[in-house]
Amino acid sequence: MGMSRRSATALAGGVLAAEVTAVVVMLLLDLRLERDGYGEHVDSLLDPWVWLFVLAAFGPAAVGLVIARSHPRHPVGWLFLGLSVSVLAAGVVEEWFIHAAIVDPPEIGGAEAAAVVADKIFLPWWTLLTLILLLTPTGTYLSDRWRRVGAVTIVASAVFLALSVISDQPLSSPYDRVGNPWAIPSIAPYPTIGSRLAFGVVAVGLLLGGASLVVRWRRATGDERQRLLWLVLAVVPLPAVIPVHLYAVTTDNGAFIVGTLALFLVLIPAVAGMSVLRYRLYDVERVVATTLTYSLVSAVLVAIYACVVWLGAHVGAAWSPSPVATATTGAVAAALAAGPLRRGLQDAIDRRFNRRGYEAAQVVRGAVAEARAGLDPEALLQRALGDPTLTVAYPGPGGWVGGAGEPTVTPAEHVEVTRSERVVARIGYDPRACDRATVAQVGRIAAAELDNTRLRAELGRRLVEIAASRRRLSQAQREERRRIERDLHDGAQQSLLALAFELQAAQLGGDPGTMRDALVHGAEEARRAAQELRDLANGLHPAALVDGGLAGVVDDLARRSPVPIEVDVDAARFDPAAEFTAWLVVAEAVTNAHKHANASRIQVLGTRGGDGVLRLRVSDDGLGGADPTGSGLRGLHDRVESAGGTLQVRSDDDGTTVEVTLPCGS
Repeated sequence: MGMSRRSATALAGGVLAAEVTAVVVMLLLDLRLERDGYGEHVDSLLDPWVWLFVLAAFGPAAVGLVIARSHPRHPVGWLFLGLSVSVLAAGVVEEWFIHAAIVDPPEIGGAEAAAVVADKIFLPWWTLLTLILLLTPTGTYLSDRWRRVGAVTIVASAVFLALSVISDQPLSSPYDRVGNPWAIPSIAPYPTIGSRLAFGVVAVGLLLGGASLVVRWRRATGDERQRLLWLVLAVVPLPAVIPVHLYAVTTDNGAFIVGTLALFLVLIPAVAGMSVLRYRLYDVERVVATTLTYSLVSAVLVAIYACVVWLGAHVGAAWSPSPVATATTGAVAAALAAGPLRRGLQDAIDRRFNRRGYEAAQVVRGAVAEARAGLDPEALLQRALGDPTLTVAYPGPGGWVGGAGEPTVTPAEHVEVTRSERVVARIGYDPRACDRATVAQVGRIAAAELDNTRLRAELGRRLVEIAASRRRLSQAQREERRRIERDLHDGAQQSLLALAFELQAAQLGGDPGTMRDALVHGAEEARRAAQELRDLANGLHPAALVDGGLAGVVDDLARRSPVPIEVDVDAARFDPAAEFTAWLVVAEAVTNAHKHANASRIQVLGTRGGDGVLRLRVSDDGLGGADPTGSGLRGLHDRVESAGGTLQVRSDDDGTTVEVTLPCGS
């Protein structure tokens, strides 16, 4: 189908809404039947087992809606919707028959036609289920030969319907109260024989549909094989369920009919939907193995209990045990056997399902159980899976890191391991050495150890960063001292030395006029040297920062800046160390915006949070392109981190934003 997701969702939702409406109308009609005294003569929606049937009919519709919404071109979703419609159509036709044959025959009419249709309408369910099994999970037939199986099933269904309509065989109850108007007794018994043969072909087609899944599974590899394992839960019982369903239909056993239909209409749609949608793809082996284990355990425990009760009734005649004592003994025996039996069967089934995965899991479980200090998960997984190229990486703030905190690359094939809904590790592997499901399984077993190693890797990364930050801070301090020494030597020191030489020369000359001029010039030079020293001190620790705090020093900077600065800083005083660090960030960011970004506007915002944190943001409308790894911003990052804060830089065509958080006390 070439429709969009929206159209497919609308169509599938419309079908589901129409089904709900039909059920509501039938319920209202059945309430009227009860009120008019017909409830004892017919099966209606007021009967509990009929409601189970209706609810089971909505199962295929729900799965069809989900598949049609996510995969609108996948035929299986539409087949499920068709299956649900055909099941509820049986209820509508039966409602027609009830009113036409029992409630108001002259008014409604068509009782014979309704009886024939209601008696034969079950067959499309079998055909639709056959097509679903043939097309799951890919939406295409396995080959042209299997396509012919689908075509033969459809033709056999049509032949059955045509021949059964003209057969003179009596209809099933309650439709046998009216005759078949289309029966042709003159050609009996050929239509009956032909319809039965056609029905046998349809039944064989359903079995072949299940067989096609087995063939798909044997040919499939990797993800495709995992998807098909879901259907084992529904396909394995098919050969036993089909005869039971036929027996229930022929004997009109409502409980058996509902039970077998529940398998067809609930279990098959559910597992087929999981297969198509790839739901929990790598848990399927565990689900299938666990289901099989508990099924076998239940059967063996029932057998143990029955055997003990039988022995108590037939062999223990000499002791004449009471029935209560016998039943209690059987229950105790079954309870004592349950634990060892489950462990033994689970172990055997796990080994049978995936021997390599089982052995790998045993190696990992054994190593984790020993809880050795310093266990290397990467080496353990390499040994367990037989993959020397396997790598383990852990999530970090800047990307994935190895066990020692070093950056790593993302491998093509990898599995993420989660613990408590957190990703704690990523296992990269060679698909030629091990399959994804096995890697995921051993990853789950070793999740706790991987989480511990992640914490150690995070600690190692932080230690590496702290060591590098200390080196950078030490280097920055040495460079700062050299800059101060150079500024003092080339600036105020030279001015003061020149002033001293000039005054000394004037003194030696002894000329009063020269002395006066020298004093005037000396005073000017002294003021200039004092200003140079003041500027130098202001760069180290501005006086405005001491007197007015962060708000005062930023206002002072804004007054002297050639670029307009919009200031909105909390006037409250902060911790002196936090104020000084924040000042360094503002000064560096403003300088970069003016010198390198050609900004026309700068904004400085600073607020104290209720959690005792100073939040500072400096943004500009410049050219962007700021390099967070550059020496200036890198140095700021180190200073902020050493103060216990964080620094983030975002730079694009719209400008640069520097955001800082600093602990500043309460």
